[in-house]
Amino acid sequence: MKVLSKTFIDALIVKKARKHLEYKQIGEIVGLSQVTVAKIINGKTRTAQERTFDKLNDWLLEDM
Repeated sequence: MKVLSKTFIDALIVKKARKHLEYKQIGEIVGLSQVTVAKIINGKTRTAQERTFDKLNDWLLEDM
């Protein structure tokens, strides 16, 4: 399990806002459920499986 830092979650929030995406859309893009995405972005969970973290991290790094 990976601990999700505030910086990582903030980066997700910023990208979500900039792209005007909903949780469902992010989930479809990265291959996760919208519930998982919502829990992570809303701070309801502080840990994630390695593959979940990797999917979100890859999505964050796409536009760089």
